[in-house]
Amino acid sequence: MNPQDIEHARHMFARWADEARANPTIAPLIRDALAESGLLAVFGGDESLDVVDLLDAGGEDTLRARLGQLTLSELKSIIAVRGYDPQQESTRWRSPNKLIALIVTGASQQLEQESGQASGASWML
Repeated sequence: MNPQDIEHARHMFARWADEARANPTIAPLIRDALAESGLLAVFGGDESLDVVDLLDAGGEDTLRARLGQLTLSELKSIIAVRGYDPQQESTRWRSPNKLIALIVTGASQQLEQESGQASGASWML
């Protein structure tokens, strides 16, 4: 892929994002298309999925869309690897939606902590 292709893609993504923000009926269609395209796989797969990076880059809806593509086993692996359920209550859960909600909550908290640490040290940059 050459720099012109990347710039074209960047403009196309920005246009779609603007359209999704402006038109709530289009937003889920764009989100589904993005999830089905396989593009979100660049953030990793199974337990290697960088949920915090994906949340930061695409927001909660994008994270939920990507997590919705994973199996129960993969969702549980993310929870275990990231330490989002220290009491291991989720090991008995069979609902992907509950597991996804736990991951989104954990990733959001982690992103907030990382953002707070970055802004606290911004004077050094």
